[in-house]
Amino acid sequence: MILEKYTKMPLGQLLMTVDSIIVIFGLAVFRDWRIPLYSWITIFVTGKVIDTVLAGISAEKCMIIISDKHEEIRERILFDINRGGTYLPGVGLYKREEKKIIYTVVNRRELSMLTDYIREVDRSAFITVLDATEILGNGFKPLDEIS
Repeated sequence: MILEKYTKMPLGQLLMTVDSIIVIFGLAVFRDWRIPLYSWITIFVTGKVIDTVLAGISAEKCMIIISDKHEEIRERILFDINRGGTYLPGVGLYKREEKKIIYTVVNRRELSMLTDYIREVDRSAFITVLDATEILGNGFKPLDEIS
């Protein structure tokens, strides 16, 4: 935890690193690869579990939506889901057509609602959904709560 404070690395990753160094020394001393192999599997799983528990499983999702029916999707985001978002300018690689890209952050329930709506309105839309580990700002965690 002291290393975490100074390196800003997640605790699980630091645990994996330190424990792996110890296992490498064990491998060099005992010259048996079976025990270190099992140890690394256990270390990896433990490190991932620790990071997941400490960071929490995020309920918020970032959506990047590319659709020719962006105005209808915008209306749904603003008025039905009561969220905000941002238009990003884009140009398609293949046809070089200008596109409006919608970037928004929603929770799991809103993600399902919005995805279903987009499926109804524009079957050719392109949607990317990303896990958000921390959302700061209006409608989520206030910026003044950041330590």
